[in-house]
Amino acid sequence: MKQLLGACILMAWACWPAIAASAPADESAGTIVVTAVGIRTGEGGSLIFALYKDKASWLDEDKTFLRKVVQATSDSMTVAFEGVPYDSTYAVEIIHDKNDNGKLDMRKFPYPRPKEGGGVSNNTFRLGPPAYDKARFVLAGPAVSIRIGMRY
Repeated sequence: MKQLLGACILMAWACWPAIAASAPADESAGTIVVTAVGIRTGEGGSLIFALYKDKASWLDEDKTFLRKVVQATSDSMTVAFEGVPYDSTYAVEIIHDKNDNGKLDMRKFPYPRPKEGGGVSNNTFRLGPPAYDKARFVLAGPAVSIRIGMRY
């Protein structure tokens, strides 16, 4: 009997990594999949995908919740933000950073306007900076996919 118990304990110990790996992922977090379309790859540079959590941090490069940078190699590119908490609103900004300086460059004359391409969630567009309230969306389930058209 002791040998059987010892064998069961040994088998459980040997199989523990496989059992732990098959455990369900964090059920309070999901994935936001963002696809940028209409990218001008001939202009080189990289794409900055920035995920914001609230209105107070919106469009502030130092306050992004999550950020991913990828080389602009295709006219359509997709990134995934994983481990994002449920039941909160988010908004995404994409910048085609042609000169790889890590920010959206603006021209000043005759009126302020971006020199580089960009887009935001919900494809909201207006004169001036995009509004967080128009760009926000809710992550209420395991995953949400959004498609953002780039504007140049």
